[in-house]
Amino acid sequence: MKADESIQYLDNKEFLDALFGYAYKRCSSSHEAEDLCSDIIVALLKSIRRQTNINNFYSFAWTIAHRVYADFSEKRKHRNNQIIMAAFTDHQLTNQIDPIDEFIKSDHDANAIHRIKREITFLSKMYRDVMIMYYLDEMKTSDIAKTLGILETTVKQRLFSARNTIRKEVEKMESTNLMLKPIKLIFTGTGSPGGNDPRIKAERIFSQNLVYLCKDTARSPKELSDLLHVPMPFIEEELEIQCRGENGNYGLLKKLDNNKYISNFIIIDAADFNHVHEVYSQYTTELITKVEKYLSKNKSKILDFPFLSDQSDVQFIAWSLISKMIWAFENKIKQVLSEKYYANIEICQREFYTFGFAIKEKDKIELGLYGCDGIGAFHIGGCRRIFAANIYGRRIQRHFNCGHNISQDPLMLMTIGAIGGLDVNTLSEGEKEVAAKAIEVGYLKKEAMKLYPKILVIDAEDEERFNALSADFSNDIDDLVEPMVDAIHGLIQQYVPRHLIHEYHQFVLHTTSELVGDTIEKCIDNGILYAPSSSNCAEGTWMIVQK
Repeated sequence: MKADESIQYLDNKEFLDALFGYAYKRCSSSHEAEDLCSDIIVALLKSIRRQTNINNFYSFAWTIAHRVYADFSEKRKHRNNQIIMAAFTDHQLTNQIDPIDEFIKSDHDANAIHRIKREITFLSKMYRDVMIMYYLDEMKTSDIAKTLGILETTVKQRLFSARNTIRKEVEKMESTNLMLKPIKLIFTGTGSPGGNDPRIKAERIFSQNLVYLCKDTARSPKELSDLLHVPMPFIEEELEIQCRGENGNYGLLKKLDNNKYISNFIIIDAADFNHVHEVYSQYTTELITKVEKYLSKNKSKILDFPFLSDQSDVQFIAWSLISKMIWAFENKIKQVLSEKYYANIEICQREFYTFGFAIKEKDKIELGLYGCDGIGAFHIGGCRRIFAANIYGRRIQRHFNCGHNISQDPLMLMTIGAIGGLDVNTLSEGEKEVAAKAIEVGYLKKEAMKLYPKILVIDAEDEERFNALSADFSNDIDDLVEPMVDAIHGLIQQYVPRHLIHEYHQFVLHTTSELVGDTIEKCIDNGILYAPSSSNCAEGTWMIVQK
């Protein structure tokens, strides 16, 4: 073929993948492999220009590649010597110019070379991703292929190309306690997660351990690389990801002016959390006694509430009140804590807050945490406004989370339509199937041939009265708040890093959440609550409707 025609082979993804694999196998990092690969491309372009005909392009290309690598090795050795010398001088090392960028200036086929350049950069990232997922996250090659959208054979080829080079770096991890027995982070959060949740960027073990190392100590990329025994390119890329988060503004890490990185949220070790729980347990018995007395004293008031769904079981209603009662207690604690100890601290305001629990291999921790997610919609199902909330935790599973679209949830739409009663005979076969599923998950109940909401349904006009059923509990707990505030202040001083003191309220929220679980279990033992027959149930779910 004519020499000019052979440039099309340089734009072939399979050839570039093989070429990058050749370079990656012989280099210590993906960035260095990019340099070698671009050197080979430039040498090929120059050689092609000097030829009239090329009989076998691939034979020609690999001959050039071997020659360039030999030169590259000599230059690398020389460059390393220069760097060593530079450490003892005041001279600045000059920035190296990417040879492809330099060559483009004089090449008439710049578009093709730009595509080649982009492909090399893309391959560099793909090789890094494969390495991290296989060696650090311990993913199977089939799972890596699915995640990256490439063939499993491609994953194996890239692992083979890189294994000899990267294995030495990865095996060093076995000499460190952290990577031999990695930390696992359990994340919780509060606020509006939609588009603001940095937790989704830290699902990998590698990400979690890098973040954990910065939990109360600012560290440089070099320090993190040394501690994790992971090559710098991996560290630098991961730091960028963790600083950006999901929305580009709130990540799990933040970069300081001294080019070090530190945690942007509170992380508490399992052993420390167990200590916090021990401190709280001193007050749990008295708190539960107050909860039981409050529910008993207000039983008639609770049963007389004008629910839009028929409710006659105070134990069932109490499932939606107890968590709100504990949160009312927690709000009272935060109020007194702020007034007594943190009046001069300006609380950080965010759309979403993250909190983390760090679990080591032999740690024993039982997080009896209960959470609550709420969703809303307007002008739907014949209502002007809908708000729905569900409590979830050890005993009951979540029906929906923040961001759930009510208008596209047939079960919820059926529940709204059943307010006041819905005749089964008016339903189509498809609607009957939806109704059956709504009964199964606890949204609906069937009486005779009519469907009614099983969950609590409240008229918006009575919303304040409903909230008062749990909020009024705070009037009965003043004598318990003060001593617990003093105890929590001591825990904050012990476990919240100074740079995160403006998030002390998150420490209170996420550590006292355990009280909800303790209260629920004790109330079940004492007959104040009953244990749901299934975790997929109506208990702890309510809906407020404005007609």
